[in-house]
Amino acid sequence: MEEFLAIFFRGVIVMFTIASTLLAGYSLQNKLRLRTVRMSWRAGKLKGYPLFATVFIGVIMILSAIVIFTGDVSRYPIFAAYMWIGSMWFIASYLASKCYITDYGIVKNINEPSQTIPWFQILDYVEYPKKEGVEYLFNYSEMDKPLSEGFKQLKLFVPQKRYKTVKKIVSLKIGNKFEGQSIPDIDLKRIQED
Repeated sequence: MEEFLAIFFRGVIVMFTIASTLLAGYSLQNKLRLRTVRMSWRAGKLKGYPLFATVFIGVIMILSAIVIFTGDVSRYPIFAAYMWIGSMWFIASYLASKCYITDYGIVKNINEPSQTIPWFQILDYVEYPKKEGVEYLFNYSEMDKPLSEGFKQLKLFVPQKRYKTVKKIVSLKIGNKFEGQSIPDIDLKRIQED
């Protein structure tokens, strides 16, 4: 039974090694496919880095150092595989958590098409000041769907040091759609009397 479990767990490590490599390759391919990126910034939870992947690779590095110092040569391949898995996971998570502003739209997650919106789909947006930056809320409509079914929202946090540049890009790309439009005057007293 112990030998079966050892083979099973080695098989699991091989599967995770292959899966993490494919995920990192997919993320890198999506990153390379982006055209005319005007700016990007890290958006992970750990000072811009992905939280779980960073913690995982840190723990594996500590455990690998312990194994190296104890001289247990039989465990080197396993920890090498864990380091590879952690590195690939980190690369995929890092690339996916970055926000990209391109000439064609906003890409919040390169691996999730629903978090990519072209400029022409944006109906309006709101800025919410936050402690360390500004959070944009973009309202947009999915293509080929009526507004009642395809209405979506995308939240995008912009760090303070990137805010002026993002504001300029947003105003250039979609600000022209809203210029000259104003909220009509509404006579609330007349409406309430009716």
